Amino acid sequence: MDETERTRGVVSQYFATMAAREWDAFGELLSADVVYEMPQTRERITGRTKYLQFNREYPGDWTATVTRLIVDRTTAAGSMNFTVGDEEMVGLVYLELADGLITRITDFWPEPYDPPTGREHLVEQVVSATDRIS
Repeated sequence: MDETERTRGVVSQYFATMAAREWDAFGELLSADVVYEMPQTRERITGRTKYLQFNREYPGDWTATVTRLIVDRTTAAGSMNFTVGDEEMVGLVYLELADGLITRITDFWPEPYDPPTGREHLVEQVVSATDRIS
């Protein structure tokens, strides 16, 4: 098995054990000094124990479904649909591995916003499926 296949297997298990809330198996995929970052909130969690506790205590009945996963050697990038109660979000996640364990996770939770003025001559407005329904 090459490095990319190994990374894909670990990352797939990461999402599967998270979705099943199998926290012991989930923790086995993480390095002891894993770093988890959420740039939008400027938060960082350092260490397996704290990151596991963060996930165990995450509020609400949530689901996360991976919609795309791209893997190259020891890095992976994915997109997912994340639902908590009635709130649905699209998240982006970047993972880095070393020695078969996840060492860094960065989650981005993009919120929609109006584009800045001044570039109308360069862009087109794309209507999403949700915009068409409303």
